[in-house]
Amino acid sequence: DVYEMLCKADSVGVFQVESRAQMATLPRLKPREFYDLVTEVAIIRPGPIQGGSVHPFIRRRNGDEKVPPMHPLVAKSLARTYGVPLFQEQIMQMAIDVAGLTASESDQLRQAMSSKRSTERMQRLRGKLYDGMAERGITGAVADEIYEKLTAFAHFGFPESHSISFAYLVYASAWLKWHYPAVFCAGLLNAQPMGFYSPQSLVADARRHGVQVRRPDINESAAKATLAAGASGKRAVRLGMTSVRTIGEPLAVRIAAGRPYASMADLVHRVGLSAAQAEALATAGAFDCFELSRREA
Repeated sequence: DVYEMLCKADSVGVFQVESRAQMATLPRLKPREFYDLVTEVAIIRPGPIQGGSVHPFIRRRNGDEKVPPMHPLVAKSLARTYGVPLFQEQIMQMAIDVAGLTASESDQLRQAMSSKRSTERMQRLRGKLYDGMAERGITGAVADEIYEKLTAFAHFGFPESHSISFAYLVYASAWLKWHYPAVFCAGLLNAQPMGFYSPQSLVADARRHGVQVRRPDINESAAKATLAAGASGKRAVRLGMTSVRTIGEPLAVRIAAGRPYASMADLVHRVGLSAAQAEALATAGAFDCFELSRREA
């Protein structure tokens, strides 16, 4: 299913999880439900990577490492991520739980921690934080450890709400790739430039997944990639004229609008191709409809 595909890092073209770093993490994290995608989005970012959060999280997630004991008031916000802070909301909740800060004060604390220009405000909130922890019996080394955890994380925290939104797009992209690979490939080709992969790589990946991708054809291709009937009732992808080098979108639109053409000469005269553009179309095999091989064309 979709999650099995992601566990194999079969994610070329899938939103957010197609980078090399994400592909290296997916088989280790082994996402099996939606919230796993939420954490996958959040954990492969400069902050968690530089802060050393990635490996402990994955080891604990897979049961290879025990979650260290946490103060009960800390566990409320960090339990769902195995004691590893990943989200800004967790830091804000932790400040509310351990020190009794209001939601507004916890957000002010987050903002102050993430800004070097807020020293005065940080000191005021630090005092309030320690006073609140003391009222709840948290003092000394435990209080210092909680404060250090808060400050260390505040510089790179990613909002959980953003991560959930991104994870929804991860799943939607992966669902399309799994169930409708031809549609997915055509959609990506028509949205270029985007992502990590070139159109050639996207086409190669689609073909590895059994999608028939047909070359551009003067009398069959639209300006952009389209769907066509393929073998065994499956959909195929017909590359558009814009996939040919030197053929920009305005010219591709003109070529598509003038179909059908009787010959290469008919196309050249009606559309006004340069020799270089005609040669590019010939090299791409776009004149096969005239029973011309690429070399003959």
